[in-house]
Amino acid sequence: MSSNRTILAVIVFGIFLRIVFVWRFVDIGNINQWEYGEIAKNVVHNNGYSLFYFENDSLEYKYKEDVKPFSSAYMPPGYVFIILPFYFIENDFIINLIIISLQILCSAAVIFFLFKLCANFFNKNIALVSTLIYAFLPEFIYACVSFSPTVLFHLLIVLVLYRLQVHNKTNGLDILLPVLLAAIIYLRSEFILFVLLLIMFYIIYKQYRQALSYIVLILFLILPWSIRNSIIFDSLVPLTTNFGQNLYRGNNSSDVGWWGEEIMIEKVKELPRDKSFEIHLNQLYLNRAINYIKENPIRFVSNGFRKQFELWFFNLSDTRAKLLIYLIPAISIFCLFIIGIIRTFNVSKYKYFYLFFLQATILSAIFFSLPRYQTMMKVLMLPFAVIGMFFLFDIFKRYVFNTESKI
Repeated sequence: MSSNRTILAVIVFGIFLRIVFVWRFVDIGNINQWEYGEIAKNVVHNNGYSLFYFENDSLEYKYKEDVKPFSSAYMPPGYVFIILPFYFIENDFIINLIIISLQILCSAAVIFFLFKLCANFFNKNIALVSTLIYAFLPEFIYACVSFSPTVLFHLLIVLVLYRLQVHNKTNGLDILLPVLLAAIIYLRSEFILFVLLLIMFYIIYKQYRQALSYIVLILFLILPWSIRNSIIFDSLVPLTTNFGQNLYRGNNSSDVGWWGEEIMIEKVKELPRDKSFEIHLNQLYLNRAINYIKENPIRFVSNGFRKQFELWFFNLSDTRAKLLIYLIPAISIFCLFIIGIIRTFNVSKYKYFYLFFLQATILSAIFFSLPRYQTMMKVLMLPFAVIGMFFLFDIFKRYVFNTESKI
């Protein structure tokens, strides 16, 4: 069977598994749409790009018809603008069904381009097994029914790595690359760290033309949102207003990843309730987090190790950690990934993968890690995990059957 037919079969079966999962386990009319969906509802109902409001002196974000929320930049606009047109339907079942369907199709595109990426960097056998894992692994299937940009992020990061490899061979400018990078920043604003690391890499290797060109193009693409924020908030907000809250979630006296202290709830109530509310909110949490880090430097460092465990291995506080269907694949992929990284370590060849893993590590050490962040990263761990699996398989064949794998 040709590789094209094989990958088509994987795509079809991956789509089939996702449809079965939705049919058997998902209540389509009752899915949490999170902040993305609530912002979209506000836009559709002429409240603009807005989110938070107070009800009975409690800060809320769920859409309500009779409430005028504060203007927002809490979430980056990329995913909101993608799902926004479907909210004019005003039927949650149909909205959810359309978005899930599009994300399933997007996952099919991920399988296709992941195969292309892995075949280009590694070989077709590694590419095929990597795509099979992506098609079958439960957490990747679940990502299709989650109201988050996880699947779209997978598609874009795979395309970015592929374009970087093509650019590396030609050593020329790639106009599509900064567009893809800006698109990911619009989905996940923290991805700007990867862009900064990439620019630093270009500068270190004296590729000044690429560095300057990509900086200019990316800034040009995110400038409209930055200008909008500056007008709305009378303050410089390049991307989002959630930096302080995210820093606090990873650095507070309660627990990593939690909102924690009761005193913060009272302090939020005292904030000025004007158009710059999110600026005040961000600054409140930012100051609290910075003070915590200053007063607890040893705890900050020790928590950093815990965050790495939660990013790379599994999150002990997550309910999924009690499920073998999640736990066994998570442990297996991590262990195989480590073997694969060691076996293939080559900065020149895999530098862009390493930059991606480095930015994920830095972000989790400073902020916090959630299971979906691991899922977002894991798509690029797969080929190295497959290499680790092939290596163990070779050892097994050598010592049990006295033969070597030809994979």
